[in-house]
Amino acid sequence: MSLARHSLPPVLYVLGDESGSFKRGDWMVVGLLMLSKPQASRIELAALRAKHRYTRELKYSSTDKSRMPYALSVIDWFFRSPDLEFRCIAKNGDEFDASYYDHRWRGLGADTLAYNYTYKEVVKNNLPADPRRVLVKVDEKSRHRHDNLLEYLPAQIPSVRRVFEADSKSDDLLQVIDLLTGCVHGDLMDVTEPLKRSLSDQFLRCCGVDSVLKRPTACSGSKVNVWRWDARLAKKRAAGRS
Repeated sequence: MSLARHSLPPVLYVLGDESGSFKRGDWMVVGLLMLSKPQASRIELAALRAKHRYTRELKYSSTDKSRMPYALSVIDWFFRSPDLEFRCIAKNGDEFDASYYDHRWRGLGADTLAYNYTYKEVVKNNLPADPRRVLVKVDEKSRHRHDNLLEYLPAQIPSVRRVFEADSKSDDLLQVIDLLTGCVHGDLMDVTEPLKRSLSDQFLRCCGVDSVLKRPTACSGSKVNVWRWDARLAKKRAAGRS
């Protein structure tokens, strides 16, 4: 007797990172890099590294001038690659009230609970309609300490099978999402430091806009979607659910 084999849904790989904070005068940006063929992308990134002879960790926040040729080529590579998509949510600290989440659930503070919920928002709202097994990887250094994100996301989103954490120093794809998320945060903060400004401007040129502040869904499209969270709409939705 033979048993019919059930084919599993394809795997969607999601790499997450954040930039900024919920504090007044700042923005919290949580970004996702979504793809189905991570190994092929890693091979292409390794070739770019070799071409530009860059061996250090790539970070948007770095002041290392030698990173610029490689960093700019990574942005161009992202926009050329058909397998890669970038999604992010941006919350203005002047509009966002983290104290709303001050439930002390499992001893977690308001900022941590707001951080978890923001991650859930951007992941859940950007999953494809067709069934996928979702594997999420986040940078172990950038996560809020003492949070429970690794357990929270699979509990809240059934298609998320597991959340891993890794050191971005050894993961080129985590470095890509750090770069893209940093580009958005830098533009929102009107960054003037020349190297960071060059990276944010390159990202904007590739998106075909001159600012992510122009409209709530600036850079909206199948490749890139920057969702600017709106406090007024969030309050309306919350009131409608009550």
